Amino acid sequence: MISGKRRKKAAPPGVAVKAVAVDGTEYQWWTRHGWQIWGTDTKVISISVSLEPARTRELILDMTMTMKPEDNTPSETRLAQAVGPAIRAAIEAGWDPESRGRAFRFEIEESL
Repeated sequence: MISGKRRKKAAPPGVAVKAVAVDGTEYQWWTRHGWQIWGTDTKVISISVSLEPARTRELILDMTMTMKPEDNTPSETRLAQAVGPAIRAAIEAGWDPESRGRAFRFEIEESL
């Protein structure tokens, strides 16, 4: 809560929200931001996931991805393939998407 107002968990205006089905449940996700680790071919992407934006507990995935030097960002296909297994791993680690409360932050290293 910042200055007495609840923080919206929905995607910012203009950001493309994607869907992924994991074990029969549909989740919505979008890329929050990303940064490159200087001197390496590694990029960290932060992704927000929820069942229903602004209504359920948010999952923030910090995914470390190996990149080719000529690539600027990972492709949407590569991100979509990595999000499903990352959601499963976060659930196993204790994220309950139907609960309320502070966002659950989870770090995962993608190996594609």
